[in-house]
Amino acid sequence: MDEVVIRKVLLGYDGSEGAEKAAGLAASVAEKYGAVIVVCHAIGNMPVMAKPSEVRRLIAPVLDIYAKLGITTQVAIPDDLPAQGILAAADEHQADLIVIGGRGRGTFANLLLGSTAERVLRYAKVPVLLAR
Repeated sequence: MDEVVIRKVLLGYDGSEGAEKAAGLAASVAEKYGAVIVVCHAIGNMPVMAKPSEVRRLIAPVLDIYAKLGITTQVAIPDDLPAQGILAAADEHQADLIVIGGRGRGTFANLLLGSTAERVLRYAKVPVLLAR
């Protein structure tokens, strides 16, 4: 079996309970492999005036925790809907792994995962770790 190499982890983060669990998983992976975490929050569905400042305020606590743990971070704020933004940021930052939370809300078809998680799992070019 080939050795797994993870240099960059993309965390899809929206402040939800699932995202908090995903943030913890991303930290564990980053600590194990010495990886960088790219904290990604897509802003395509936010009002124009709230975008940059709201996102910075939302992601600041997780960035602070990672800094205290000695984990190197980068930030991606794509102006796209969540699933598309996460996928685009993963490509742009050459992520080796995507970590996201699953909410379990939405239509019946998306009941188990949530529409964003389902789309990311379906279209990602790299492995996806789903926090539940």
